[in-house]
Amino acid sequence: MPDHRPPTHPSISPQPPQDIDPQDGLYAIPDCEGCGACCSFSWEWPTLIGDHDGDGIPAYLIEDGRMRCDGDRCAALAGTIGDSVHCRVYADRPLVCREFTAGSEACHAVRAHFGLDE
Repeated sequence: MPDHRPPTHPSISPQPPQDIDPQDGLYAIPDCEGCGACCSFSWEWPTLIGDHDGDGIPAYLIEDGRMRCDGDRCAALAGTIGDSVHCRVYADRPLVCREFTAGSEACHAVRAHFGLDE
Protein backbone atom coordinates (compact mmCIF):
# COMPACT_ATOMS: atom_id res chain seq x y z
CA MET A 1 0.00 0.00 0.00
CA PRO A 2 1.49 3.40 -0.95
CA ASP A 3 2.56 5.82 1.74
CA HIS A 4 0.39 8.95 1.46
CA ARG A 5 2.26 11.03 4.00
CA PRO A 6 3.82 14.24 2.76
CA PRO A 7 7.49 13.98 1.84
CA THR A 8 10.03 15.32 4.28
CA HIS A 9 10.78 18.91 3.49
CA PRO A 10 14.40 19.96 4.08
CA SER A 11 13.40 22.86 6.33
CA ILE A 12 10.90 20.88 8.42
CA SER A 13 12.48 19.26 11.43
CA PRO A 14 10.94 16.17 12.98
CA GLN A 15 11.14 17.75 16.43
CA PRO A 16 8.06 17.26 18.60
CA PRO A 17 5.84 20.32 18.93
CA GLN A 18 5.71 22.32 22.13
CA ASP A 19 2.03 21.55 22.76
CA ILE A 20 2.40 17.78 23.14
CA ASP A 21 0.89 16.43 26.34
CA PRO A 22 3.65 14.50 28.13
CA GLN A 23 1.02 12.44 30.00
CA ASP A 24 -0.67 10.86 27.01
CA GLY A 25 1.63 11.81 24.11
CA LEU A 26 -1.24 13.35 22.12
CA TYR A 27 -0.91 16.54 20.14
CA ALA A 28 -3.34 19.40 20.44
CA ILE A 29 -5.65 19.56 17.43
CA PRO A 30 -5.40 22.96 15.74
CA ASP A 31 -8.22 24.70 13.89
CA CYS A 32 -7.59 23.90 10.22
CA GLU A 33 -9.51 26.96 9.02
CA GLY A 34 -7.13 29.15 11.01
CA CYS A 35 -4.01 27.40 9.73
CA GLY A 36 -3.43 26.21 6.12
CA ALA A 37 0.17 25.16 6.73
CA CYS A 38 -0.32 21.67 5.30
CA CYS A 39 -1.48 23.20 2.01
CA SER A 40 1.47 25.57 1.78
CA PHE A 41 4.71 23.78 2.54
CA SER A 42 5.52 21.71 -0.56
CA TRP A 43 4.57 21.89 -4.22
CA GLU A 44 5.36 18.15 -4.45
CA TRP A 45 2.89 17.03 -1.82
CA PRO A 46 -0.64 17.41 -3.23
CA THR A 47 -0.26 14.48 -5.66
CA LEU A 48 -3.27 12.77 -7.22
CA ILE A 49 -3.31 9.05 -6.49
CA GLY A 50 -5.29 6.62 -8.65
CA ASP A 51 -7.62 6.96 -11.58
CA HIS A 52 -10.44 8.93 -9.96
CA ASP A 53 -8.53 11.01 -7.43
CA GLY A 54 -9.13 14.61 -8.35
CA ASP A 55 -12.46 13.99 -10.06
CA GLY A 56 -14.50 17.16 -9.71
CA ILE A 57 -11.47 19.45 -9.44
CA PRO A 58 -11.35 22.05 -12.22
CA ALA A 59 -8.67 21.25 -14.82
CA TYR A 60 -6.92 24.61 -14.31
CA LEU A 61 -6.06 23.51 -10.74
CA ILE A 62 -4.37 20.27 -11.85
CA GLU A 63 -0.86 20.15 -13.30
CA ASP A 64 1.39 17.13 -13.96
CA GLY A 65 -0.67 14.72 -11.83
CA ARG A 66 -0.93 16.96 -8.80
CA MET A 67 -2.65 20.08 -7.62
CA ARG A 68 -1.23 23.22 -9.24
CA CYS A 69 0.78 25.24 -6.77
CA ASP A 70 1.94 28.82 -6.61
CA GLY A 71 5.39 28.30 -5.15
CA ASP A 72 4.83 25.78 -2.36
CA ARG A 73 1.20 26.79 -1.81
CA CYS A 74 -1.69 24.83 -3.33
CA ALA A 75 -3.58 27.04 -5.76
CA ALA A 76 -6.89 25.81 -4.30
CA LEU A 77 -6.10 27.35 -0.91
CA ALA A 78 -7.70 30.73 -0.30
CA GLY A 79 -6.95 33.09 2.58
CA THR A 80 -4.04 33.92 4.84
CA ILE A 81 -1.87 31.20 6.40
CA GLY A 82 -2.22 31.15 10.18
CA ASP A 83 -5.27 33.40 10.13
CA SER A 84 -8.22 32.31 7.99
CA VAL A 85 -8.09 29.85 5.09
CA HIS A 86 -10.33 27.53 3.13
CA CYS A 87 -9.96 25.01 0.33
CA ARG A 88 -11.82 25.94 -2.84
CA VAL A 89 -12.16 22.24 -3.76
CA TYR A 90 -12.69 20.80 -0.27
CA ALA A 91 -15.50 18.40 -1.27
CA ASP A 92 -13.35 17.00 -4.12
CA ARG A 93 -9.88 17.39 -2.56
CA PRO A 94 -7.25 14.74 -3.32
CA LEU A 95 -6.91 11.60 -1.22
CA VAL A 96 -3.58 12.75 0.21
CA CYS A 97 -5.37 15.83 1.58
CA ARG A 98 -8.26 13.77 2.96
CA GLU A 99 -5.82 11.50 4.79
CA PHE A 100 -3.72 14.27 6.32
CA THR A 101 -4.61 14.28 10.02
CA ALA A 102 -5.10 17.51 11.92
CA GLY A 103 -3.07 17.37 15.12
CA SER A 104 -0.69 14.67 13.84
CA GLU A 105 3.09 14.90 14.10
CA ALA A 106 3.22 15.90 10.41
CA CYS A 107 0.61 18.60 11.04
CA HIS A 108 2.61 20.11 13.88
CA ALA A 109 5.84 19.86 11.88
CA VAL A 110 4.41 21.97 9.04
CA ARG A 111 2.80 24.36 11.54
CA ALA A 112 6.21 24.80 13.19
CA HIS A 113 7.73 25.52 9.76
CA PHE A 114 5.42 28.56 9.56
CA GLY A 115 5.96 29.55 13.19
CA LEU A 116 2.44 28.53 14.21
CA ASP A 117 3.47 26.04 16.93
CA GLU A 118 5.76 28.17 19.02
